[in-house]
Amino acid sequence: MRKTYKLLVGTMALTMAACVPEGDPNADGRLGVEISEVEESSPMALVFEEAAAEFDVPVDILKAISFYETQLEPVAGATEFEGQPEPYGLFALRGEELELASFLIGSTVDEVMSADDLNVRAAAALLSTYADDAGIPRDVRSDVTVWAPALEQLGDLDEEMRVTFANEVLTIVRTGLAVPLADGTTMVIGRHDEMADMIDTTSSGLRSSLARWLPSPNYNSRGSYRPQLVVIHSCEGAYSGCVSWLRQTRARASAHYVVNESGSEIAQLVDENNRAWHVAASYRPHLNSGRLSNRSGVSTNSFSIGIEHGGRAAQRTWPAGQITASVNLVRDITARHNIPRDRYHIVSHGRLQPESRTDPGPNWPWTSYLQRIAQGSTPPPTTPNPPPPPSGSVVTVDNTTSGRFRAGSRWELSSWASGRYGANYRFRSPAFTSDPAEYKVNLGSSGRYEVFARVPGNGYNTNVPYVIQHSGGQSVVHRDISRRGGQWVSLGTYNFTRGDAWRVSISCWTNGTGYIIADAIRFEPR
Repeated sequence: MRKTYKLLVGTMALTMAACVPEGDPNADGRLGVEISEVEESSPMALVFEEAAAEFDVPVDILKAISFYETQLEPVAGATEFEGQPEPYGLFALRGEELELASFLIGSTVDEVMSADDLNVRAAAALLSTYADDAGIPRDVRSDVTVWAPALEQLGDLDEEMRVTFANEVLTIVRTGLAVPLADGTTMVIGRHDEMADMIDTTSSGLRSSLARWLPSPNYNSRGSYRPQLVVIHSCEGAYSGCVSWLRQTRARASAHYVVNESGSEIAQLVDENNRAWHVAASYRPHLNSGRLSNRSGVSTNSFSIGIEHGGRAAQRTWPAGQITASVNLVRDITARHNIPRDRYHIVSHGRLQPESRTDPGPNWPWTSYLQRIAQGSTPPPTTPNPPPPPSGSVVTVDNTTSGRFRAGSRWELSSWASGRYGANYRFRSPAFTSDPAEYKVNLGSSGRYEVFARVPGNGYNTNVPYVIQHSGGQSVVHRDISRRGGQWVSLGTYNFTRGDAWRVSISCWTNGTGYIIADAIRFEPR
C-alpha cells in the first residue's frame, strides 16, 4: 500500500481568528511547529516503492537521490562540460554506472536511458550493490541512518565530494519534502527525525566567508587582463558531481565558483586572479550589445569570472537560497574588481556562447537577480518600513519579511513543499470567515505592475480569493492553485500609487477544496 504523509494536527475549527497586530507576524506562538500538509499523488511513487522493495533500499533515500540529481524530472543527455559522460533519466545515470546499473536489472543501456521505470529500478539495484560492497547487513537496511557508506560510492566523485553528496541526500531525507511535479502531482519524501544528529555540517578550507576552497588544476594565468565580466552558468547536474568533475584534470574545464542548490555552500575552485576555463568561445561584442568592444576576439575566460550553479538550464524554478547566495557572491566579486553591476557585465553563458549553450536557462530570475545585486540582497529583517526601492523595481515580499506580512493564528507554518519561496510558507483550511493573510508592499513609483503569488506545491485550493488594493479601488480575483506548484501565478496587472501600503490579501472565504497558501507575492513593473 502506498504511504501518504498526512496533516499531523487535529481538524482545525472553522471559526474566525483575529489578525496578528501589524509589525508582529509571529505573535501566535505556534510558528515553531512545522506541519506536513499535503499527500503524495504521483503515479511514479509506486514505481519508486516497488523498486525499493525489490532491491531492499529505503524508498525515501531513493527518492532523495533522484530529487538531488534531477529534481525528479528526467534528463536526456545534456551536459555543461565537454567530455563529461551524458546523464539520463530520473537519476542522471551516466558512463560506467549507467552500464553497470543496466546490467544489474538485465536491461539494455538504451532502455534504462529512455524508460523512467527502468531508470528507477536500475538506480535501486546500483545502490543495493554499493550497500553490499560497503558491508551493510540486509537485516538493517530499512534503517535510513546506515546508508552513508553506500551513498558515498555513487557518482564517481572525489573523496571530499563523496561526503558532500551523502550529506546532501541525507539532509533531504531528514527534513522530508513534498515535490511538485510538472504533471500537477506531488512526490513525497518522508521525514526522518532520527537522522538529525548524523549529518556532517562542518566544512574546511574556508578562503572567505563566502566560499570553501576546493582547488581545481584546470586554470592558467590571465596575463595582462583583469576581470571585467561575471558569467553565470548552470552545471547541468548536481553540485557535488559538478565540483568533483571540475577538479579532475581530464575535465579540461573549471569555474571560479560553484554554488550548491540550497545556497548553504559555495566551492571556490580557481583563484580570481587566475583564468578558469568556463567559456569555450572568444568574446563577440555584438552578442553583448556592443559592450567591451576592445575585447573582441579575446578568450572570454581571460577577463571574466565564472560561477556555476547546481541545477539545469531546463528546470522550472531556482531555489531562493541558491539565488541569494549567488547574489551575495556576485556583489562581493563586483565590489572587489570594480565591475559594473548591470546586464552587460553580469551575463549568462548562453548569451556569450549561443551556438552550443543556453545556461542558466529561461527561468533564471534575471530581473530581480540583477536588481538585488545592484541594490543589496534583501532588506534587513529588523526594518519594518524600509525606504521604497528605485522606480521600476521588482518587489518581492515573503511571509517571513518582518513588518510586511500578517495573518491569524490559524495560518499554520510549513516548509514541506520544495517549490516554496524562502524558508517556509503559511497555510490554513478554507472557511466562511474573515481571516486573511496580508502583504505590505512599498513601491518606489506610481505605475502599472503585474502582481504574482507564489505557490509552493501541488494539491492546494481550487478557488483561492486574492484581494488587490490598487489606485482604482479593490479587485478580487480567484485562482485554482491545485496544479501550479513551484510557480508564480499572475493575479493581473493594475495601476498603483507609490508608497507603502497593505496591497494584497489572501482570503480563506471560499468553497474551493484544499488548503489556502500564503507564501510570497511579487510586483513587476509593466
